[in-house]
Amino acid sequence: MRHLMSNGRVPRKPAQPSATENHQPVSGDRARKFVLEHRAWDGMRVLGHLDLHGASNLYTLPENLTCESLDISDCVNLTTLPKGLHVTHWIEVAGSGISGLSAGHGFILRWRGVPVSDRVAFESQSITGQDILNTENVELRRILIERLGYETFLQQVGGLIRDRDTDAGGERQLIYVPFDDDEPLMLLKVTCPSTGHLHVLRVPPYLLSCHQAAAWIAGFDNPDDYHPLVEA
Repeated sequence: MRHLMSNGRVPRKPAQPSATENHQPVSGDRARKFVLEHRAWDGMRVLGHLDLHGASNLYTLPENLTCESLDISDCVNLTTLPKGLHVTHWIEVAGSGISGLSAGHGFILRWRGVPVSDRVAFESQSITGQDILNTENVELRRILIERLGYETFLQQVGGLIRDRDTDAGGERQLIYVPFDDDEPLMLLKVTCPSTGHLHVLRVPPYLLSCHQAAAWIAGFDNPDDYHPLVEA
């Protein structure tokens, strides 16, 4: 039988404290929601992985945050990690605003899913084409090429010209760099007719001509359907 108060009303059940009040661990999905809505609290503990990928409006993380792994890739406005951050496994930093970490930070870093050193993540200007050619790990080599930049890589190591033609911007070249243990790196070298800026763009290795490569970049499955008035 319910116990009635003197005024005849049934007493309310005590309200259950929210996660923010008792600091219970929260799931990765809830943690993402709290962080992106700027409702996260210092000392928040996340059960498992915290995925913040692509959160361009993210500027800070709560202090003493704990999670198993953390993805802040493409969080371009996140420039520092919080004090007391504890990540059990790894942090994905590709494309984030993090430009460096203190020596001896102890974090395992990833770039597009590949474990990398601080040098690869934050000191891409120190990477050379020869470093890349000497790298045996195929996945890491691809990351190094991305970090160095295709244009600089070509300048330093050269390549073989598969095709050349001209468009409104001048001469185009389809260049490939062969690797013994991986598919060749295929690049289209083209000049923008509007700005005069040189672009070096990666394309699939099976392409045979500059026109095919330009059509692929423009999103055409059939190169015969690609007839631009002006190619940029």
